[in-house]
Amino acid sequence: MVLALVGTGQMGQAVAEVATDQGHTIGPRFDSGRPFEDADPSALSDVDVAVDFSLPGCALDHLRRYCEWNLPAVVGTTGWYDELDAVEGWVQEHGASLLYAPNFSVGVAVLRTALEAALPLLDELEDYDAFVQETHHTQKADSPSGTATMLGEHVVKGLERKDHVEPETQHGRIDPSAVHVTATRAGTVHGEHTVSFDSPFDRIAFRHRAKGRRGFAVGAVRAAEWIQGRSGLFTLDDMLSDWLADAAPST
Repeated sequence: MVLALVGTGQMGQAVAEVATDQGHTIGPRFDSGRPFEDADPSALSDVDVAVDFSLPGCALDHLRRYCEWNLPAVVGTTGWYDELDAVEGWVQEHGASLLYAPNFSVGVAVLRTALEAALPLLDELEDYDAFVQETHHTQKADSPSGTATMLGEHVVKGLERKDHVEPETQHGRIDPSAVHVTATRAGTVHGEHTVSFDSPFDRIAFRHRAKGRRGFAVGAVRAAEWIQGRSGLFTLDDMLSDWLADAAPST
């Protein structure tokens, strides 16, 4: 498999290392010195999948090009989800193939699946109040993280008593219908996310702690392998569901 790297920062470098270790080839690389916006489709003729960890400001332009050029892409860049309907329209119009996720850790995908399995029961247990906490290194640009927001939105979807995510600091009593999502920036933490349910009796917690960027890169490379030969707009959940279906015992 030949990969194009769109964004050659720390995540792009980690993807290149993992892909090479697994026998794949790194093709053209694009960054601020060689913008993808200036690329010609002919430069990507031998590329199987583009892996995009670039910047939110250029994400939509990149996505449009992937669709128009029918170049399968795995996209870790966030900040464009408000335009998801437009992107889905491009995918359908061109029969394109895109997989996006705010977090490519397979462990986070497993955590989210476990959380969704537990939410129907927790919806019946009104004594448990939900909240999300995350910690990242001091160089992270967004706060809270896209992953923390996504986890909070899953809780809102699964609990009838919650109707919105509240990412802001609270200086008074919080709305009981809110899921409070809090963020801490400190040191060199690669990423820790905890979804908790607190009651007067005990606390239940779902936690994921990243040990480094390599885990995210492994997930991105696996997504690039999985998306080949498929058409549509996918998330990491689709890949995980496919794995679970393959692992299910036959009857």
